[in-house]
Amino acid sequence: MLTVTRRILVSAPRDSVKKYLSDLREIARYEPKVDAIEAAAEADSVHASGKFFGLPWHGSFRFEMTTDGGYRGVMVSGPLRSMECRFALRPVIGGTLVVHDEHYDLPFLLKPLSPLIRRWLDHTLESELDAVKEGAEALNRQLQLQGLDS
Repeated sequence: MLTVTRRILVSAPRDSVKKYLSDLREIARYEPKVDAIEAAAEADSVHASGKFFGLPWHGSFRFEMTTDGGYRGVMVSGPLRSMECRFALRPVIGGTLVVHDEHYDLPFLLKPLSPLIRRWLDHTLESELDAVKEGAEALNRQLQLQGLDS
C-alpha cells in the first residue's frame, strides 16, 4: 500500500472549507489527477476520469462526509485494486487545518516504480491542497460579502 499525506492551513473557518469540499463537482478543479467528473444519481457517488502518472484512467467512487467536515472517498471500480482518499478538517487559530491523505494499492507491474510515483503524488497533493486553500478562501470571502449585503 502506497500512502501519501499532506496538510495545509486554510485562512477560513471550518464551515467555509466544509462547504467548499462538500461540492463533489469541484474535485475536477482541485484534483490534478482528475480531468472530468460526473455526479451520479446518488449524491455520494461520482464517475471520474483523468491521468495517473501519465496514464489515462477512469473509475467510480463512493463518498461519505465525515463528522469533522471533510470526506472519505473510496474507489468502487477503476484501474486499481484499491484507492482511498480522505480530507480531515480541524479548526485552529487563524483558520482550518486541512489534512489530506491518499492510499493506493498499486498493481504488481507498478510496484518497482513506487519511489517515482510517491514523488509524483507528493507534488500532486501539494498542488491539490494549494487549490483547495484558494477555493475555500475565495468561497469564504464571498460568504462574508453576502453577509455584509444582508
